[in-house]
Amino acid sequence: MKVLLVSEYFPPKVFGGGEIGAYALAESLSKNKIEVSILTTHFPDLKKFENRNNLKIYRLLKSGNNPKSPLDNLKRTLHLQKSIETEIKKLHKKHNFDIIHFLNTTSITKVDINVPKVATVNSYSNFCPKGNLFYKEKSVCEGANQSKCADCIENSEYLGKMKNRFYLKKNPLFWIYAYNAFKKRNNALKSVNHFIAISEFIKEHLERNEIKNIDLIPNPILIKDSKEKFPLEKGIKVSFIGTLDKIKGLDFLIDAFNNLDTKATLHIFGDGPEKSRLIKKSKLNIIFHGPVNHKFVPSIYKQSDIIILPTLWPEPLSRTLVEALYFGKPIIATNRGGNKDQVKDNGFLITTNRKELEERLTKLTKDKKLRDKMSKASKKLYKDNFETKKVTKDIIKLYNKLLKQNKTQKDNGKKEI
Repeated sequence: MKVLLVSEYFPPKVFGGGEIGAYALAESLSKNKIEVSILTTHFPDLKKFENRNNLKIYRLLKSGNNPKSPLDNLKRTLHLQKSIETEIKKLHKKHNFDIIHFLNTTSITKVDINVPKVATVNSYSNFCPKGNLFYKEKSVCEGANQSKCADCIENSEYLGKMKNRFYLKKNPLFWIYAYNAFKKRNNALKSVNHFIAISEFIKEHLERNEIKNIDLIPNPILIKDSKEKFPLEKGIKVSFIGTLDKIKGLDFLIDAFNNLDTKATLHIFGDGPEKSRLIKKSKLNIIFHGPVNHKFVPSIYKQSDIIILPTLWPEPLSRTLVEALYFGKPIIATNRGGNKDQVKDNGFLITTNRKELEERLTKLTKDKKLRDKMSKASKKLYKDNFETKKVTKDIIKLYNKLLKQNKTQKDNGKKEI
């Protein structure tokens, strides 16, 4: 089987969990004797073609090289879709692919080629002009229209991963541009035969958009253990791993921990625009470690007693929480987005009420038996739903089903002639 994976960005260029998931899937498919090609964005410092670990990587797409840059986001809107269409047709003529799989929502494009097209929906750019489904950064958006979109952009600090600038907030032309670009992305969904939703939350939004043919399959992840030890003090350790910005809910978490009657320590791993402000408001039982080399990540999980994700925005599906499941860690997370898929009887789903967070933290930091019980539940949840071999098997099963359907349709067409 020949599969073309289309991903706007691909390692070594990583801007989020989507790129890591793309590499994990490509590698896992290749190990299952599938011929894998990847179509991704061209970067001046990388070769346009590279055969790496049996993966044929074509860096040919015209897109912005920095998704946090306003200028590069304009380039993405103007050039990416047409570039994807053009390059897919060229590569298909050369390789005759059996499946075309769009691995992120920005890559979904209408291409007139008679092979099954699959799209993994791992973000909200098809449902939200801002791309984060976070209305005025206060609540989950339930649906977009042009006036609502303008009001939201004017009252938001972020547009997806990009910091919102004053000249965009107050610019009606930009509001119209953002809404029209969103409608184009939304319409592109109609060109796909089958969808993979990485969480129940995303599946619900696809269904609201009258999309059918959906499988619920999470992103595969690569977890490589390491013997490198990160030095952490003894005692109960609660860990946050992620970007330090407002939508991650760190103000809410720090306020709760400052008020906690416990000997536990909160360890914050990561960097971001809110770091200096958050440090100033934190007490002595909160330690900021800054960005951490990836080789130390397994050690951090192993030493942590609790993993916490107090996110305010609806995470599509948190890679941090999947890793927490793998390492068998109890989890406390807000009931936003895909978090409900990752927190069952292995932790606590909470609201953004500080008092509730304090109560859950107190209970879990003081009850080792409960932590041990939740640890076992996390490992089971990972094995049952998120283990990479299982995820890959489910995707290959879907590929085979679509190939069979496509063959039947072609055969029926010949009979009619």
